[in-house]
Amino acid sequence: MAMTDAQRKKAERQRKEGELRILPDSSYRFLAEPFVEWLERTEGHGDWDSALYHFDAAAMPHPEFDGDKGPVSIDGEVERTRDETYDPYAGYERSIGRAESILDHLLAAASNMAIVVNAYKREEFGKRLKELESADLSDPASKKKAFEDVVRLQKMMERLEKMTTIRLHEWKLKGY
Repeated sequence: MAMTDAQRKKAERQRKEGELRILPDSSYRFLAEPFVEWLERTEGHGDWDSALYHFDAAAMPHPEFDGDKGPVSIDGEVERTRDETYDPYAGYERSIGRAESILDHLLAAASNMAIVVNAYKREEFGKRLKELESADLSDPASKKKAFEDVVRLQKMMERLEKMTTIRLHEWKLKGY
């Protein structure tokens, strides 16, 4: 079956994104001071401590920088799953690449966790709606409460159909 224009455009965009993903960041050749040294010297102008606070609040280990080394996983599992067709650290170099990799993987983890939490809530709301449909609503007060709950649940279900946008400062500079 032939692809539509939209499907071709999407496939082309995905192919280009894949090609860009493995390229090193265009800024690397202009970065003389290693990121880890800059971070030690400036403490990220206070924002690094704030980031570490949020890692702690999320019960996550703080990122460690051992010299100007590139990205590595905590337990080596990612490195064991690498092959010639996929390298999750392709395009990342030195400590700045490690920081960029952490950013990218945190965003991917947040996206996956949002899908899971969303699915859980939708499933639970569906169960509550079925319970309300089969509930004894002979009492006017319980009927009114059930109607309010149905409306509220339906509004929340509608909201869960939407996507959210989080605005971040740009950090990827590939293809320049």
